[in-house]
Amino acid sequence: MEISARTTIGALLDGYPFLLDFLVARSPKFAKLKNPLLRKTLAKIAPLAQAASMGGLDETTLLFEIAAEIYRQTNESVTVVNPGGRAQAAKPAGQSREERVRVLKDIVLRLHRGEKLEDVRAEFHDLLREVSPAEIGAMEQELVRGGVPETEIKRLCQMHVELFTSGTDAPQLPDLPSGHPIHTLRAENREAEARAAKLQEAAGQASDPLSFAAARAGLAAGVADLAQIIRHYERKENQLFPIMERHGLTAPPQVMWEIHDDIRKQFKQAAALLDAGDADAAPLVAELCVAVRDMVFKEERVLLPMVWETFDEADWARVRLGEEDIGFSWVTPGTEWTPPPLPAEAGGGAGAGAASGGASGAAQGFIDLDAGRLSAEVLNAILKTLPVDLSFVDATDRVAYFSATEDRIFPRSPGIIGREVSKCHPPKSVHMVEEILTRFKSGERDTAEFWIELHGRFLHIRYFAVRLPDRTYAGCLEVSQDVTAIRALTGQRRLLEWS
Repeated sequence: MEISARTTIGALLDGYPFLLDFLVARSPKFAKLKNPLLRKTLAKIAPLAQAASMGGLDETTLLFEIAAEIYRQTNESVTVVNPGGRAQAAKPAGQSREERVRVLKDIVLRLHRGEKLEDVRAEFHDLLREVSPAEIGAMEQELVRGGVPETEIKRLCQMHVELFTSGTDAPQLPDLPSGHPIHTLRAENREAEARAAKLQEAAGQASDPLSFAAARAGLAAGVADLAQIIRHYERKENQLFPIMERHGLTAPPQVMWEIHDDIRKQFKQAAALLDAGDADAAPLVAELCVAVRDMVFKEERVLLPMVWETFDEADWARVRLGEEDIGFSWVTPGTEWTPPPLPAEAGGGAGAGAASGGASGAAQGFIDLDAGRLSAEVLNAILKTLPVDLSFVDATDRVAYFSATEDRIFPRSPGIIGREVSKCHPPKSVHMVEEILTRFKSGERDTAEFWIELHGRFLHIRYFAVRLPDRTYAGCLEVSQDVTAIRALTGQRRLLEWS
């Protein structure tokens, strides 16, 4: 067996429960680990390096003492890897990109066959220890092209976090000025970390029915506040992911989107249990906080370095152009960095027009319709005034238009224009979207409709096949409407009664 500064306390205590008493004897500060909730949540991601700091102990000394205690109790030999950060594992000699992809694919397939993460962790770290986040993303992309599902690759994300948690190994981003999208994302992450840590501590103290009853209102308020991080995720999905896809990085966005959906589900479950007064909400809230903090690691140690290595200034200008359309989590971007202007053919004009509601000079003339003529400016204003959200996907399955209304039900930003519609939906629902479009194109169906309840609102979502006069398929129109108030109407109200 091997242990290192990155080995998590949770993994050690799961395998060697006797280490709990040993650690408490080394430092009274470890007594917190006797809390089952803390062991189930924070200990799962806290590495030994962090534990040593928490206990006021020397990291290298603690590693060797743990190894000795395991040997004393079990006669099992333990190797301390990279003590004190003095020795670094070398990159596998002579391995080409193709060979590393082959080894990575083998690891994924072994996980799929049932091997445990612990059994492949050391091999994964040896393979990728000196590989940049951008290369990890490219390698994952090659795995997807080779037929490995994103759901399987997602299982490697925790090991990505472990790999880049150590301060000595963490990729360094430049100190970017306020207003730059990365600066904003990292500022939001600092807020998320602070709020999640405070909420996690409160949840850990609500370990019995009486303390839970006292903490319930505060936990509910904390969950509602932390849920603002979802805007942060939506900006990634609408602004970063489309540009990553244009650079050929389609797998990492899909994997991360699945994790976003997992966290959204945890928010809903925690809020529902708190609303019902169920004491099981406390450990679920703690797990939610760990998931949010874990995502911060994934972003700052993998995603952000990946896109920083990949994007150019024009890409960052496109990201910044649509951010206000989605919104921010707790922070307001500064103005030290301003995006360079983008020519219309590069996407700048289209994005600016969609965001501001204006029309380009070429579109200022009148448009002949079946019944009447309207200027582009008025037509755009009409579409924005309709009490529905409109999105249009053209015949090639790319997003060509959305109505830039002030209060959209589902956030959209100019970054999705030209994006494949399959990339605009969570991975678990993509197959249904593709099936609807296939039936529209074949002429088998012309409509599809759904209705859901979300945040206390009743939403009606319809898809329409748009066909030209000769029945040629032109695309799909999505119409979403909040019909909560409409469903509640009773009796009648005539025109003459309006005031």
